[in-house]
Amino acid sequence: MNKRENRAGPGRPPTIKDPIRTICDAASCLFAEKGYDTTSLQDVAHSVGVTKAGLYHYFPTKQALFDTIVLNTLAELHAAASSEIARHTDHSARLTGFMSAHAAYFSEHGDKYRASFFARGGREMAHYTAEQLRARKAYTRLLEDLLAAGVRDGAFEIADIPTFARGILGMLNWMARWFRADGPQTAPQIAESYAKTILAGIAHN
Repeated sequence: MNKRENRAGPGRPPTIKDPIRTICDAASCLFAEKGYDTTSLQDVAHSVGVTKAGLYHYFPTKQALFDTIVLNTLAELHAAASSEIARHTDHSARLTGFMSAHAAYFSEHGDKYRASFFARGGREMAHYTAEQLRARKAYTRLLEDLLAAGVRDGAFEIADIPTFARGILGMLNWMARWFRADGPQTAPQIAESYAKTILAGIAHN
């Protein structure tokens, strides 16, 4: 089906399969490539192949579209990391799994990740809603709880868990900026090498 066949009449919703996901994917690509400020809803509508009026049926503003992308990204990150953590009982393997899952996510969903965390020039947090901030905090808490369990069971030595967790997340976020899929290692492999170095420093002797 070509773009012309997809177009809806003025004010009518676009007749495309899974329109929310389709629109969010297109917007993520544009936000990641051009930045939030220089991307318009008209740009998104053109990319999807619908009228701007049809796009308004699902997202009345660009901010509403951005908000949906951010919440979906945070929810998917949390689900991916939680699933990987649940596969292990060893504390070191759980931390490695968390970091590997995070890296796998941004390597597989690069546009969504960059749109959510980099598209506003590092000012994303200033525009996050209360719901988005709660989701971000829940993801951070997942890592903090993992580290705290390791400390509690005598596997890790960490003096300040919240600061240490922010350091790990900062490392992973910075990696998402420079990682290239055509490099010699996959993103999870690099994350696992980071985890190995981190674990060597926090292992309880």
